[in-house]
Amino acid sequence: MYQKINQLVKVGVRFSGEKDKVEPVWFFWDHKKREIDRVHFYHRSFKGEAPLHHFSVSVGRDVFQLTFDGKRLDWKLDKVWVDESEDH
Repeated sequence: MYQKINQLVKVGVRFSGEKDKVEPVWFFWDHKKREIDRVHFYHRSFKGEAPLHHFSVSVGRDVFQLTFDGKRLDWKLDKVWVDESEDH
């Protein structure tokens, strides 16, 4: 199940040749740098006039939801997937 985090984080990104394409590659959370293995999902929404860019990413077996606020220019870790299986 997902656990809400809702904390500002530092994120490293890669820009591609495509217009306005950005991809997170690492982030700092809980005193650790986490290298992103894969971006699973991306979508954009708006909060008023602010564009919000949402990413679902994995680091190993852990899944995180990151959001970039295009007006405030900050990143937030929204949620982390908590694997409650015994073999984790």
